[in-house]
Amino acid sequence: MKQTFALVDCNNFFVSCERVFNPRLEGCPVIVLSNNDGCIIARSNEAKALSIPMGMPLFKARSLIRHYGIEVYSSNYPLYGDMSARVMNALGSFTPNMEIYSIDEAFLGLAGFEHRGLNDYGHDIRKAIKKWTGIPVSVGIAETKTLAKIAGHVAKKSVEADGSFTITDEATRRDILAQTLIRDIWGIGSRWARMLNSQGIETALDFHDTPEHWVRKHMGVTGARTLLELKGQPCLDLESHPPDKKTIRVSRSFAKPVTTRQALRESVAAFAARAAEKMRRSSLVCSIVNVFVVTNHFDPQTYYRGSASSHPPIPTNHTPDITRAALIAFESVWRPGLQFKGAGVMMLGLIRAENIQGQLFFPPDTLADARKERLMAAFDKINTSAGSNALRMASVGVNERAKSGVYTVQKHHSPRYTTCWSELPIVRAEASI
Repeated sequence: MKQTFALVDCNNFFVSCERVFNPRLEGCPVIVLSNNDGCIIARSNEAKALSIPMGMPLFKARSLIRHYGIEVYSSNYPLYGDMSARVMNALGSFTPNMEIYSIDEAFLGLAGFEHRGLNDYGHDIRKAIKKWTGIPVSVGIAETKTLAKIAGHVAKKSVEADGSFTITDEATRRDILAQTLIRDIWGIGSRWARMLNSQGIETALDFHDTPEHWVRKHMGVTGARTLLELKGQPCLDLESHPPDKKTIRVSRSFAKPVTTRQALRESVAAFAARAAEKMRRSSLVCSIVNVFVVTNHFDPQTYYRGSASSHPPIPTNHTPDITRAALIAFESVWRPGLQFKGAGVMMLGLIRAENIQGQLFFPPDTLADARKERLMAAFDKINTSAGSNALRMASVGVNERAKSGVYTVQKHHSPRYTTCWSELPIVRAEASI
């Protein structure tokens, strides 16, 4: 059966999530900021039209914000994550074959749906997702995932496409590739783009017409795969079960410099506990716990970056064991008298929990391991139902509310409309007279 792929991409996703619960933002220029309100990471189409660049620091954008009346929001990741889950669940009703590619993108396998008219089906998907979740999406459909990415770009930018575009034949494919710059091809990084530009290859069509043996020689198997995908030969299949993570990292840049040992130690313990939770969610364990701390890199006189690792006796995702290993590593990187601007932990040597290899000097204790699993299951269940950090290790500290001000500055934060009871919208009916 001929393969057909659709890329469904949420338009300006973070901004769209804010607009779902605040309709007055429709038609207004809106920007969303990174952690600590540092720089711009999402823009509405109206903000893009004002030439507000992605990544611009907030302090540089303040005059433009005042002049144009731009609405500003801090990142609201609990809201964005929940809205993403709603979109992905809705997309699952259109095909049994789906790959969640990122928080706002998914590939759908549409083989067998050709009788419905692929472009019409793309419009049906787009209308349904908007109706069910409030999030606008664009749909690009083609024979390969790489071409679907390009079709999705056309769907998003072209007024005629109206949100859904299908590359159906050779003529359409060549026409669209001729309008696509080489740097905009999925899988072509900046280094390869510069190399190809130096060879006079400026557009995706130029690359499409390049001999395969030349591409394979200069870009290896990955480049050759991309070339074949542009020619309509699928080389990348859907990954319904994404590969296990190689590392898990939890880190923060502090809104205020941390100078005391206790505060920094509690931060490292909190990050380690969060990393252990992420491992359990993915059924992974780690054999190496790495801790790193950093001061302000703009001050070369006092700049310091420390990193140290600790090895649990056996691979684990047990929060007390992970936290203990992290705090052992912390002692090696702590330096008094410095102002720390960030810290984090990395879980390395990740494997599936069921693949733990036995240790000669640490024979398995089945009863103890079962108790640990039950303890962590209860731990996670309580935190899921009662709120993150409702139950935590003593090493994390007790004043979590005060500590949150150290981690992040979010002066423009919207409510967590869908994940926090206390922030649900309230509708009050006017009493009739």
